[in-house]
Amino acid sequence: MASLLWPEVAARLGTARSYWLGSTTASGWPHAVPVWGVVVDEVLYLYGERGTVKGRNLAADPRIVLHLADTEDVVIVRGRVEDLGHPADRPDVVRALAEKYDAPADRGYLPDADDDFDVVYALRPASAVTWSLDEYTGSQRRWSAG
Repeated sequence: MASLLWPEVAARLGTARSYWLGSTTASGWPHAVPVWGVVVDEVLYLYGERGTVKGRNLAADPRIVLHLADTEDVVIVRGRVEDLGHPADRPDVVRALAEKYDAPADRGYLPDADDDFDVVYALRPASAVTWSLDEYTGSQRRWSAG
């Protein structure tokens, strides 16, 4: 499998509108949920509510798998999320989210418009894999934090 650089992965994540985030419940069951996020300086930032299933899962076990919704142009990342505190503590991320999700219909789902959003996470990646269905043979590439 060919090698991949993290900046390439971050660039691909940065252009996506949504992501699927997989975490693990306290009982050990997998949990998947669509999320929004933004890449700033090659770091993917996600946000949410601590009281949700996702928030409780990440507080108990920060290991995640994250992938794009596209099943033909695939990016899958494994890693951990780091709790960075309240969105107000990260105005750069909040600003970048508002710039990315700038449609009027998006506005109510952003952390500066909804007080229920009380946490920002930074993805700390451990590995990533990509491939394209059109060119599956030979298109698989892998990155590892080492």
